[in-house]
Amino acid sequence: MSSSAGLGLDLNEIVQQEKAPRWALILTATLAILIAVLGFFGNLLTILALPYARSLRTNQATFLVINLAVAEGIFCITILPLSAAHLVNLSDRGSSLFTSQACNVFVYLRYVNIQAELLSIAAIAINRCILIAVPKKYPTIFTTKKTLLLIATIWTLSIVVMLVPLLGAYGSFTYNEETDECDFDDSGRFGNAPRKVFLALGSILPCIVVIVSYSYIYYKARQSSAKMRERCQDSQSSSQGSRAMTPSRGLRSRDIRIARTIGVIFIAFIIQNHTLLLLLHPLYWLQYCINVFIYVFMNQQYRDAYVNYIARWWPDFRELSRRRFRWKEEQVSENTSARKSRAGTPSSNVRFNVNATRKLSMSPSLKDTRL
Repeated sequence: MSSSAGLGLDLNEIVQQEKAPRWALILTATLAILIAVLGFFGNLLTILALPYARSLRTNQATFLVINLAVAEGIFCITILPLSAAHLVNLSDRGSSLFTSQACNVFVYLRYVNIQAELLSIAAIAINRCILIAVPKKYPTIFTTKKTLLLIATIWTLSIVVMLVPLLGAYGSFTYNEETDECDFDDSGRFGNAPRKVFLALGSILPCIVVIVSYSYIYYKARQSSAKMRERCQDSQSSSQGSRAMTPSRGLRSRDIRIARTIGVIFIAFIIQNHTLLLLLHPLYWLQYCINVFIYVFMNQQYRDAYVNYIARWWPDFRELSRRRFRWKEEQVSENTSARKSRAGTPSSNVRFNVNATRKLSMSPSLKDTRL
């Protein structure tokens, strides 16, 4: 099978011992190339389009999102093509494409990339959580210098940690003839303990961080909505009925968008990295091109950044995209420009302005930040 399983996947426990049929190898290789192309150009668009948007250019979360796109783009142009070549060679010759040393290097590069991706996702979750928890301290916690240092730490940690099994200090890599996989060697003196340790450090821990962070964000979103509804009810006596109902509808709409976005994030992150599902390699690989679609279809500021960037080279694309998908380009005003400049990720648009409840009675309606 493919050599792009996730961290800690024990294929010996879930794969039958017989060889995969040739059609399955060719199909998986074809899907690997297709996902590689989509993922590379999608992530490249993210890298180019987000800095192009002025409202996102100076946002610290944008650096983290771009770093995630870099990690996923590297995976798409290195690991996936090599995996596809290995599968084709396996179907034609019945043997591995990799030598023993090449197999070790391939596994090392794969896990470095996977680890960097997972840590980047966790860093984005922490960034959003801090913005919600302590918004006044956020500008001092996530400065440009600190954010770049965090990105450097992510890559340094990923590179150094995976040197441990590469050099044979704790665990090792090998080619498994039974599963046709380059992965951890469970037959060494440490058994499968290294696999479990690196699974916990590189996959489970970031997943826990993401779940806790976005759960807190959703909790605060619901809490904020409840307070704003109370304010709306208190102000109904001094406002027109139709005007008073607008905020309530807006809040319900915002709750739905928040739940939808966070639900997609959970599904894309947890399911794509679940060890039992990693046997279906194309399903796992989809995470390296799915983020771009999450950003485009569920975040209006990212959508505008993508559309505006593409419109530089294809002038009719802005109107075509608006008519085809009924997208509306976000309007920039004096009241919303400051708020927009802080948005960066699908969850970052969960905004909790400490002055919102005070200004509510002064506003004829609420303008939600779209997810």
